[in-house]
Amino acid sequence: MVVTKSDSLIFATDYGKQKHNEDSRNNNNNGDDEQSEFHQNTLQLILTNPTNQSIVMQREYSGNRTSTYSQILVVSSIGLMIAAAVHYRLRRIRDSKIIPRLRLSHKHKGHEKLERFSHYVARQMGFKDRRECPNLCKLAAEYISKSECCEEDIYSFFSEEPDADTLFIKLVEEFERCILSYFAFHWSHADLMISQILSADAEPKRKLKQIVMAATREQRIKRVTKNLKVARVFNTLVEEMKAMGLASADDSQCTEVMAPVAHKDRSPVLLLMGGGMGAGKSTVLKDILKEAFWAGADSVVIEADAFKESDVIYRALSSRGHVDMIQTAELVHQSSTDAASSLLVTALNEGRDVIMDGTLSWVPFVVQTITMARNVHRHHYRMGAGYKVGDDGVITENYWERIGERQQLQEDGRRRKPYRIELVGVVCDAYLAVIRGIRRAIMCRRAVRVRSQLRSHKRFADAFPTYCSLVDNARLYCTNALEGSPKLIGWKEKEKTLLVDTEEIDCLKRVGGLNENADSIYELYRQPNPACETGSIWKDIVLSPSRFNIQQELKYSIQKVERSKQHLNNTKS
Repeated sequence: MVVTKSDSLIFATDYGKQKHNEDSRNNNNNGDDEQSEFHQNTLQLILTNPTNQSIVMQREYSGNRTSTYSQILVVSSIGLMIAAAVHYRLRRIRDSKIIPRLRLSHKHKGHEKLERFSHYVARQMGFKDRRECPNLCKLAAEYISKSECCEEDIYSFFSEEPDADTLFIKLVEEFERCILSYFAFHWSHADLMISQILSADAEPKRKLKQIVMAATREQRIKRVTKNLKVARVFNTLVEEMKAMGLASADDSQCTEVMAPVAHKDRSPVLLLMGGGMGAGKSTVLKDILKEAFWAGADSVVIEADAFKESDVIYRALSSRGHVDMIQTAELVHQSSTDAASSLLVTALNEGRDVIMDGTLSWVPFVVQTITMARNVHRHHYRMGAGYKVGDDGVITENYWERIGERQQLQEDGRRRKPYRIELVGVVCDAYLAVIRGIRRAIMCRRAVRVRSQLRSHKRFADAFPTYCSLVDNARLYCTNALEGSPKLIGWKEKEKTLLVDTEEIDCLKRVGGLNENADSIYELYRQPNPACETGSIWKDIVLSPSRFNIQQELKYSIQKVERSKQHLNNTKS
C-alpha cells in the first residue's frame, strides 16, 4: 500500500482534530493545556514530515500492546495467587480432618494428649460427637488391638441389616484406611499411641501406678538385671544350642553334640537377609524356607529378635506391662546382638548352612562378616571387641578375630570348601514400614523407635549396591503391596551385574534419600513427595475420592443401628 502526501495530510488533520476534541471533552473542567499543546505539536510534526505518521502509529500501537500485556500479566498473577490460596486452604481443611489431634493436657502440665483411635474413627466417619456412636468406638478399639472375636462382633453389629455382609466388609476396610492415616503422623509420639491403644482405660489417665513405675524405672531395671544376670547367661547358651541343633527345642536338656554337617558335593551357604525394620523380611524368609534347597538343608537361622524375646531379663520386664516397652527393648538390644554374633561365628566355624536375618544397616559389620565367611574354611574365628571409641576419640571396629589356622582336610579326607554367599534384600516404602512396626508393637509387645526404624531403611538402601558387589548371588524384593506375595525387582548371579526392574527399582532409590527425622508421611521424602503421588497407597486408598461416599453410607447404617440399640437399652431399663 502506497501512502501519498495528501493522504498523510488528511490523516494528520483528522488525527489532530480527533485527539483535540477528545482532550477537550475529557479535560474541559481541568484545563489540561499541556495535553492540547502536545497534540498540536504532534499534528505539526506530521504536517511538517508525513513520514512521521508511521512513527506515531507505531508508538500508539506499541503503547496499547504493552498495556494489554501488562493487564494479562496482572490478571494471570492474581489468578495464580487465588488458585494457590484455594489449594492451600483446601489442603489445610483436609489435613485438619485426617491428622489425629494432639494437644497439651490441662490436668497434667507437660503431658500431651493424643486423640484415641476409636475417637479418630468416629470423627473420620462424620460424627461430630463420639457419644452418638459408642458401639462404633468400641468396635474400633477392639479391631486395632486385634482382640479375640473382634470381627465376629463387627458382623453381629450389622446382623439385623439386610446387607450385613456388604456393610461388614466396608467397615473393616474403613478401619484399615483409618489405621493407615492414624499412624501416618506424630511419629515422635509413637509410644503414646501404642500405650493408649493397649490401655484398658476409657480415657488416658496418669494413674498412681504409672507415675510410680516411671519414677522407679531405673531402679527396677538394675534390680532385675542383677538378679537374673547368671540365669541370662545359661538361657542364652541354651538358645544358641537349640539353634545349632545341639539341644531339644522342647526342653533345656543337652543332647549329644552333633558333628558338623558334611558338604560332600557343594559349598556351604551363608544367606544374608537384609532390610529395614518392618520391611517384610519374615514374609520373604518363609517363602525362602519353602524352596527345595533350604527345605532339605539342616540350616541355622540366626535372628537377634529371637534372642531378645527369649531373654529372661526382657521377659521379666515385659511382664510388668507395656509402659516401658521401647526402653526394655533397647536395654536388651546389645545382649541379643552379641548372642546372635556368637551363634553366627560358631555356625560358620562348623561349616553349617546359615541364614542371618538382620537389618544389615551397618556397612563395616557386614563387610567384615563377608570377609570372615570367605576365609573361614582356612582359619578359625571368634568374636572381636566390636565398636570401640578410644580415649583419644579414635573409633576402632573389629567384629571378628582370627585365632589360628584350620586343617584343610576334613575327617573324610576332603578339603573344606569356601562358603557361597547369597544376599536377599527386602525394601518397601518407609511409610508402610512404620505402620507395620507400630501394629507389630501392639500385637507382639515388641517396639522400636520410629527414627531408628527409618535410619535402618535408609542405610540398607544406600548400602545394597555395595553388598551386591561382595556376594555371589543377590535378590531384591519389594513388599509395597498390602496383599499378595513380595515382588522380585532385582537379581544378580555370580560375576554378572545387578539386573533390575526399571519401574520398581526407584523404590530403593527413594528409600535411600528419605528423611530419617521425619515426624509424618508429609516429611518423609523431598517434594514432590512420592508417598503422596498417584499410584501410592496414601493417594489411592487413604485419599480415594470414593471414600467419602462409603463413609456416608456407613454413617447412615451405623446411626440406624446405634439408635436401635439405644432404644432397646432404654426399653430394658
